[in-house]
Parts: sequence; C-alpha cells; structure tokens
Amino acid sequence: MEYKVIPFPRSKTPPESLQAIIQQNAVHGWQYANHQYSDKLTPGKAGCFGIGSQPDFVVHVGMVVFTKK
Repeated sequence: MEYKVIPFPRSKTPPESLQAIIQQNAVHGWQYANHQYSDKLTPGKAGCFGIGSQPDFVVHVGMVVFTKK
C-alpha cells in the first residue's frame, strides 16, 4: 500500500477546499484516508538589546492523507 501526504492550505472555505483536493487526487487513483492539523512553534528573535525582538509564534499546518493499493 502506498501513502501520500499533501499540504492543506489555509482557505476561507475549508470544506470546499478539502473536497476539491480529494476529487483531484481521486482521479489519479488515490483514496482519501484522513486529514490532520498540527501546530508548530516557531521561536522568536531576541534582537539586539531588545530592539527588533519578536515573540514566539505558532504556525498551523494542515495535511491531507491518501492511500493507494
């Protein structure tokens, strides 16, 4: 069995975007298995004496998982 993971970009209409991704990959024989979201903590910067410092921030990462037999 093969697996394929593709990014799920941010969208104003997530259900429609997910449906489009599933349909695009189904044409090539890939079967939808699952979708996942994960948070990634990106460290900030200390700057020079505090000037230009930036706090830590969280990036949301979405993935869609497909399988093929």
